[in-house]
Amino acid sequence: MVDPDLPTKSLSIKGLRAGYGSLDILNGVDLDVPQGQFVALMGPNGAGKSTLLKSLYGMTTIKGGSIEWQEKNIAGYKPRAILAEGIAFVPQGRCNFPVMTIDENLQMAAYTLRDDRVKSDRDYVYDLFPILKARRNTLAGNMSGGEQQLLEVAMAVLQRPKILLVDEPSVGLSPAAIAIVFNELLRINAGGQTILLVEQNTKKAMEVAHRAVILRLGKVIWDGKPADITHDELSELFLTGRMRGEAKAEH
Repeated sequence: MVDPDLPTKSLSIKGLRAGYGSLDILNGVDLDVPQGQFVALMGPNGAGKSTLLKSLYGMTTIKGGSIEWQEKNIAGYKPRAILAEGIAFVPQGRCNFPVMTIDENLQMAAYTLRDDRVKSDRDYVYDLFPILKARRNTLAGNMSGGEQQLLEVAMAVLQRPKILLVDEPSVGLSPAAIAIVFNELLRINAGGQTILLVEQNTKKAMEVAHRAVILRLGKVIWDGKPADITHDELSELFLTGRMRGEAKAEH
């Protein structure tokens, strides 16, 4: 599913300014996401995390800057064109078809695919998510919250994405369901899938990600390995935008 011949730095965001209509949310975001990395976007409410994912997926108004995807500026592309470029989006909350079975949901997710790989890709998804395979004839609405969230991820993976954008997968889930979802995200990342994750559960995000990127007021204020920042420093950044003992946070 993941193309091994992709360039190392598949996504490069420079000076991105974006929002909704006349409302500006992102105020000059710079971010690189190498192929195969698991990157967690974190920050206080209103920092622009979800807006960044939606901007990458063509769902906001781009005011300036660039989104370089495999050496092509895709800023301003519409969602369908973004999906065709190999970027898939898992929105916040469960958005599947509750009165359809898991298998029918996956068939719906494959509606844009028009070749003989559809069945093999569905089989690949079932191999990747054995929980879904065991319940393939179950109505989506009868599954647990965690299983429904996995179905959302599986529906996106079926599109053969080169990068997966995942927005707040733990919202409304029990601790046990959260563990299931994150274990599955780790598994597909270990197989080479690039993941850019927005997550408010900072503890869980720091456990799974290769890199933590912190946004505040629409800008990146910290970017590094989770091991390089303590919980107290993280809290301070969320509140003030500064590390303890620094005059200002690095940009």
